[in-house]
Amino acid sequence: MKSLFVLLISTGLLLACKDQTPPRYASASPEIDSVKTLIKDYEDGNWEGWTGHYADTAQVYHNSTDAISPQQLKEGLQGILANASEYHFADDDIFYEMVIDDDGEKWVNFWGNWEGSLAANGQHLTVPVHLTLQFVDGKIVEEHGYYDLSKYQAAMQEIKAAEMNEEESMEE
Repeated sequence: MKSLFVLLISTGLLLACKDQTPPRYASASPEIDSVKTLIKDYEDGNWEGWTGHYADTAQVYHNSTDAISPQQLKEGLQGILANASEYHFADDDIFYEMVIDDDGEKWVNFWGNWEGSLAANGQHLTVPVHLTLQFVDGKIVEEHGYYDLSKYQAAMQEIKAAEMNEEESMEE
């Protein structure tokens, strides 16, 4: 009887000491599914669907400490994509992770390689991208994006210089 009592007490203590907090890191969640849909909407050019993932007051910081709205980000992305004949994120290089921080905030991290070709000359570009997006009530309220556009900008300068050289040679 004494052994049974000790066993019950031990089991009770083990169960009581079990960590009851939700996991802090996840590779599957509704928020991750939302980011996957956000990326698909971007790739499909579904800007209405893309915009619908953001809260009305969302603050976006892409390669900057100055916030812009999702609408401003959309316009900037559309300007860049206007020069691409095709673009997508490479399927084999995508990683998603959700983190619940010490303040209970939900953040989804995205890492992927953007690939695209320029319409003017067919040049293929690969740009590593990192996004981290904070969710409240299923909507993105804050987003930080980090990527290096220097290859894209250099390619666009080369295209512009070639166009100017062609115009000059036509004038002669």
